[in-house]
Amino acid sequence: METYDLSKITAADFSEYLDQTMDIHFSETGAVAASVVKVTDLDNYSPLERGAFSVVLQTIGDNAHHPQGIYVIEHPENKKLEVFLVPIGPGQNGMKYEAVFS
Repeated sequence: METYDLSKITAADFSEYLDQTMDIHFSETGAVAASVVKVTDLDNYSPLERGAFSVVLQTIGDNAHHPQGIYVIEHPENKKLEVFLVPIGPGQNGMKYEAVFS
């Protein structure tokens, strides 16, 4: 599977998938479906051209709490992205996690 270059990924790369499903691999043996629920441009300094942004994903029907850490998000086009996810609390149908790209 193809992987993303984190230095080139932008908020637009996630915005086009708002309310669509991606898989989060919290372990090597299984994945949890999650929806992209929010993409926010941040005014923070970034040494990269793309600028800083955050993405909030909400698991679908899975309220399990996973600790913050590096997990793999599998893009609908079968690309993988390793990101640091932080649990930010339960949502209406599952747990919410945030990734910040700076």
